[in-house]
This record gives sequence, C-alpha cells and structure tokens, in this order.
Amino acid sequence: MAATLLTLSSLLSASDKTAEGQAILEQARSRSDIRELASFTMKAKVKIENQDKRLEGEYALLWNGPDQWREEISFPGFDEIRIGRSGTVALKRNLDFVPLRVHQLELALNYGRGDLALRSDEGIKQVRTRKVNGIEARCVEITNKLNAREICVDASTGAMIREKPFIDKEFSALGAKVFPHILSYVEEGKTVAEAEVTELKTAERLPPSAFEVPAGAVSKPSCLNPKTGLLIKKHNPFYPELERRRYVQGTVAIYAVIGVDGSLHDLRIVSGVSPALDKASLDAVQQWRYEPYTCQDIPIEVETMIEVNYSLDN
Repeated sequence: MAATLLTLSSLLSASDKTAEGQAILEQARSRSDIRELASFTMKAKVKIENQDKRLEGEYALLWNGPDQWREEISFPGFDEIRIGRSGTVALKRNLDFVPLRVHQLELALNYGRGDLALRSDEGIKQVRTRKVNGIEARCVEITNKLNAREICVDASTGAMIREKPFIDKEFSALGAKVFPHILSYVEEGKTVAEAEVTELKTAERLPPSAFEVPAGAVSKPSCLNPKTGLLIKKHNPFYPELERRRYVQGTVAIYAVIGVDGSLHDLRIVSGVSPALDKASLDAVQQWRYEPYTCQDIPIEVETMIEVNYSLDN
C-alpha cells in the first residue's frame, strides 16, 4: 500500500510540474511574441563589430500578420529584404550568404520568437526559480532524447528572459506585450551585435504597397515557425596534429543551408581560424545530416550557422 501511495504521489507531482511548466511557457509566448499583434511597425539602429571595426546600419519590420510582413536590414556592404506571404518568403540579398555578425544580430532581434511551446518529442524535466541577469525568474527545463533547453520568464512581468549570449534591456509595454528596446549579442564578454529600437508602435493595417516584392527577389516555401529539424548524424572533426603542436585554437563558423532531404549545401567559412582547421571543419560538417525542417509537414530549406570549436583544454 505504501508503495502504491508513493507512486500516486510521484505521478501527481509530475503532473503538477508539467502543468506549471506549460503555464510558464504560455505566459512567455503571450507576453513576449509581438508577432501575435495584428499590425505594428518596428525600426532600430543596429551595430556589429567587424574585424575590430564598428559598422552601423538600419533595421525595419513592417507587420500585417503572418501572411504579410516585410523585414529589412542594411549595413555598408550588406543589404537584405524579406517579404513574407502565406507559405512563402521572397528574399533579396546582395550576398549569397549571411555574415556571422549579421546572423548574431538576427538572433538578438528574434526575442520572443522560436519554440515557446513543447514539441511532440519533448517533456518538462523541472521548474525552478533562479536569478537570470540579476532578475528573479521562473525557468522551465525542457528535454528530449538528444537535447535540453530552458525557457525563463520574469517572475514579476511574465516576459521572457534570455541568458547569455543575449542581453536584453529597457523593456516597455506594447499592448499586452513586453519588449526590450536594447537587444545585444555578447561574445567573450564583448558586445558584437546590438539593436537599439527607435520605433515600436501598433498601427492600422499597413497598405499593400509596403509589401511589394522587389525586382530580383527569389521566393521559396517558408513559414514563421517551422518545426525544427534535429541533427541526427554528426561527424566530429579531426584536429590536425600540426595545429595541436602549434597550440592553434578557436571557433570556425560555417554558413550552410539545410536542404529538404536534411543534407547540407552551400557551405561557406564565414569566420575561420587557420586553413587547416577550416578545412577539417568543412570536411566534417559536410557529412552531417538533419531531420528536415518542415512547415505543415512539408520539408523546407533553412539557412543555419554552425560553429566548430577547437580547444586543447578539453
């Protein structure tokens, strides 16, 4: 009897934990995802560090809902326009890849987006209270067979709080949402990408002319929240012996496209360490395979950035 009561108690405890965790995830989504608003305009001044030089640019997001939006980012030497429509995105970019710092800036700007709900293969491991960037937060640890992730919300406002490499500051309300006006990406203690929001306001539905597809744009199937394709085959890189003896270390960043079959193509080194380590990274990564990303169960191509770390301290 005692064993039966203990089992029932454990089941109830697990059920309570799951219910609490799901409530926190729903709170994070409802308070933080501004794309749930009917229509808004967001503009920002953006900065990135490029070879110890600061580049300044502009960012804009015009939103009429998930079936009509326009996102632009511009720096000296880099311009990108995305026009989103039902099931597709039209892309015009002056480069055939995304530079590392621009990628990190885009990640910083993605506050409130992404997987703020349990996927079918995930469960809630624990719910806890802890300090995140000096703020008391309620955090949900989510796991599956291969990966773990954690989502935290401000215990007082319910807004999502991200940990490093992100630092978000100067939160303010937009309708029922809460959004930071400083969004940063930090690397080795240094801010390498930052957005300062200069305008964020709800609006009447924006005119169709604001979403015209520019000449030269290429349209592809896409959606705002694709089902994430997990890495299912990983080949570790070989650490060249000469680089070991020379104590050459660092992180190689590779731009790639995950195809509809889960293979990688269009690989490009966007931040290298040495010719030998760069080659070793490409040789390994081109053998990786993913489950394809999908929109409504239809495989789609997605861009990604892969970082391969070489350290002799491990």
